[in-house]
Amino acid sequence: MWFIIVKTVLAALVAALVGAALPINGAEAGTFEVSLGFSFNQRVYSEDSKTWSRKWGASLGYNFSDYFGVEIAFQDAVERNNIAHYENTTFHDRVYSASWMQYFVNRKFPVQPYVKLGVGLLNREATGTYWYGASPPLKVDSITGIGALGLRIYITRYFAIRTEISTYLAGGYLRKWKDHIDYTLGVSVFF
Repeated sequence: MWFIIVKTVLAALVAALVGAALPINGAEAGTFEVSLGFSFNQRVYSEDSKTWSRKWGASLGYNFSDYFGVEIAFQDAVERNNIAHYENTTFHDRVYSASWMQYFVNRKFPVQPYVKLGVGLLNREATGTYWYGASPPLKVDSITGIGALGLRIYITRYFAIRTEISTYLAGGYLRKWKDHIDYTLGVSVFF
């Protein structure tokens, strides 16, 4: 698993270096954007009780104007819960999505906040048990809603650091927004 993470980070750095050398114009009308992102969280409650999650994703976007665009994306997320005498579960989610992106300022600003809304397909595989003997559903395939608040920080006109707080709504239920909140840090290259 760590080998995949290292390869992803190295690929992002190579893309950033190549992207920084190209004569392109950032998130302006008619530009494409390729992004890679990653996050990792861990909570340790005691020596034998902890949870962790890991998420990585890639996306391809197209900007119709300085203020809006569309994005197709893939996310791979693993959540591991091992709480002694209570829960021992693993959830592996893959989300394929299409989203609308709304930028609040144009490309002339070095920091560009945005909102993302979309729909996707959630493929979940789960293993493990709960304290009362039940197991989570082994497999879930459902439509999901996508929502995010993000920020691009332009290093050059062609390369940006991208940070995002996102959620996906399993089954499309708005009340589930708190179940899958992720913080992601990544890079974007424009061409």
